[in-house]
Amino acid sequence: MIIGHYDASTEKKQSLEEHLFNVAIDAREHAATINQGDLLFLLGLFHDLGKAHPDFQDKLLNHPKRHVDHSSAGAYYLLLRIPQILIQKGIPQKDSFIFSEVIAYVISAHHGIYDLYDREANESQFNRLRMRINSVQEKAAFDQTIQPFATDLEFQLPTYGYNHLEDLIVKSYANFKNALAKLPDKDDTERDFYVGAFVRLYLSFLKNADILDTVNAYEEVIIPSSEEENQNRRDSYLHYVEELYQKFGKPSNDLNRVRTMIADRIKERGQKDSSGIYRLNLPTGAGKTKASLRYAVQQMAQQNKKRFYYITAFLSVLEQNAKDIKAIIGEDGVLEHHSNIVREKEFKELYEEIDDEVMQEYLLDSWDSPVVLTTMVQFFQTLFKTKSANIRRFSNLANSIMVLDEVQSLPIEVTSLFNLMMNFMSRVMNTTIILCTATQPAYDYESLEHQLVYGGEMAEQADIVALTKKERIVFERTELKKLREDNSKTSLSEVADYVLEQEESVLVILNTKPAVYQLYQLLNEQTERPLYQLSTNMCPQHRLDTIAEIKQLIKEDVPLICISTQLIEAGVDVDFAQVVRSYAGIDSIVQASGRCNREGKRALGQVTLVNVNSEEENISRLTEIKKKKSVTEDILYHQSSPIDISVFNDEFFKRYYENNSKNMDYPIGDNQTAYDYLSHNHFAGIQLKGILRQAFKTAGQKIDLIKDDSIGIIVPYGDSIEMLEDFETFLADHTYPTFEDYIYIKEKVKELQLYTVNARENSSFLKQAKPYLDGRIWILPQEFYDEKFGIKKEADSLLIF
Repeated sequence: MIIGHYDASTEKKQSLEEHLFNVAIDAREHAATINQGDLLFLLGLFHDLGKAHPDFQDKLLNHPKRHVDHSSAGAYYLLLRIPQILIQKGIPQKDSFIFSEVIAYVISAHHGIYDLYDREANESQFNRLRMRINSVQEKAAFDQTIQPFATDLEFQLPTYGYNHLEDLIVKSYANFKNALAKLPDKDDTERDFYVGAFVRLYLSFLKNADILDTVNAYEEVIIPSSEEENQNRRDSYLHYVEELYQKFGKPSNDLNRVRTMIADRIKERGQKDSSGIYRLNLPTGAGKTKASLRYAVQQMAQQNKKRFYYITAFLSVLEQNAKDIKAIIGEDGVLEHHSNIVREKEFKELYEEIDDEVMQEYLLDSWDSPVVLTTMVQFFQTLFKTKSANIRRFSNLANSIMVLDEVQSLPIEVTSLFNLMMNFMSRVMNTTIILCTATQPAYDYESLEHQLVYGGEMAEQADIVALTKKERIVFERTELKKLREDNSKTSLSEVADYVLEQEESVLVILNTKPAVYQLYQLLNEQTERPLYQLSTNMCPQHRLDTIAEIKQLIKEDVPLICISTQLIEAGVDVDFAQVVRSYAGIDSIVQASGRCNREGKRALGQVTLVNVNSEEENISRLTEIKKKKSVTEDILYHQSSPIDISVFNDEFFKRYYENNSKNMDYPIGDNQTAYDYLSHNHFAGIQLKGILRQAFKTAGQKIDLIKDDSIGIIVPYGDSIEMLEDFETFLADHTYPTFEDYIYIKEKVKELQLYTVNARENSSFLKQAKPYLDGRIWILPQEFYDEKFGIKKEADSLLIF
């Protein structure tokens, strides 16, 4: 028997043939939902062909530490066979070579993504795929052992629905060709980008099937939820949401009548819409979170979407909306993922001593829950990063309904990458994507080099709901003015004086944490009114508790004052009498206005713009805020109060795009961009042999939505204080944890997600935290967490970073 997996401790074996067919069948089953099943069967069947080599069999049985390349042989085998077969069938040579290189690359990279271009190699070996293929060609054992084994596999193909290898390859090529034809490519670089997206998709399907069968090689360790279980969950979600809307009853005023009309339109569109990219452009107060949830559960029920993803840019929005969503549909099958406390990149190190990479894979979430609530950062990592868990999650986005909330907050640098990947997901992966915000970016604006294609594949309208002017009027609840009509700068002391003059509740939103802290101290010295501050120095649960306290005081008409960073301005359901907003993008100003007179209890709430001086509010390093603020200043310079800010939304994005047209492909220095690396990769030059040219690994390493490597630190606050006592004792007693210990640790880490604060890796704050598992888990001592401000650098001072 040729062995695929071997456990030396138990002497259990799995044959290579069994493993290959198991992976092929499982990968085909999952990929068939987007018409890529045959292709994934092909990949699964030959991905570990190199394990048939005598050197690898010796490694399994006698030398487990020995490195033997087992992924290149399958790539070599199909790189030879595919062009021969397709060209004989009349497929153009270039198309045959593109397809064969895609297949070969995926197989060769299924244990680690790499760049096609090797600048260190000699001229004849610029292409790393070709280098790997050449290494197989030099082994005589290929013809003696691997070729006969492959032939035996081919003899069994009729059992699995294929007459012969030629039949399987032709059907696989049709999967690829038909999907590629759905994509709108304006030039060769876009086509190359999309081909690279196929590579990621195929890798993801293959890795998921490979890992599942490897873990289950000798017995069932992981048992995925059955389709019946998942369907029952989807049915229950629909029931709970529709039950909620039935409880609302008949609307009693104009506002509720319009809200009901919106909800009905959304239900209808959710039932009927085909896959595509749609806009949900609703004013603040229209109930877009519940509306988008209703759309999602209707899509799951009527359009057979397997999963619902709710993705947002702001932690504060995720925290609140996740709580609201769970309150409606329950927690069964719901995964909330927003802080990697145990960082994925270090799991490999954890298991080096036991040499079991499969076990670490099991501990990493793959987003296989029916409902996933996560951040835009995690989403972008899934789209572009090269870690195994990120790649595995990608295919689970297929055949899903996805709500991208507060999409206007995306950095302009990722515009091209975002637009084309959304096109790919909607056209190829059968994903319905909802861009949900009160300030819609114009991602199809004509000046954009790489545009997003709105609408459904059945030509549905891009806007799910289009409100008339009369319908929009019922949501108008605020009036916007400048504090200074002459556009001059304002000090924080002057802001404090203005706030103290107001007799009702006031929310002040500033752009930096130091400015928030400084204004808090100024006000604290001058008022007895309830005073709060909010920032990401506080753990999520701390912020939720503070917001709940603020809401209660507002209900009681207490004239409190709250100073916050922008975390409060989007999606946080608070209702202040007045809002003061430091100059930022018009999109941020509109979002901030939504925190004022939210329930319409007053005729008009007052929103005041202040332009804080740069000495007290330094945004030089906050490049996105700085760029947007500059456009806003230009637009509003000649406007006098009161200002209808919503009419400037399109002009704002138009100017913003035009001012930053060179920054949309994600610049990474030396006149290179991530878009170029993921498409034509001009840097590789004409010497690169082969058709695929992408620098997948380098691009993945360079792309960061937030450009710092933050570490989740568990903090002692509320319920976590007692939980941490037991957890720290366990960690201290288990310096060398077993696999079972790691499962327990993972569960505890999930329980503590809401009690974490993210700190930059080079932050001096880490000196105050206790590292466990060699710095893979960090826990903060109680004396360094303040009940009002959150984390502190020292026991008697607040850390601002």
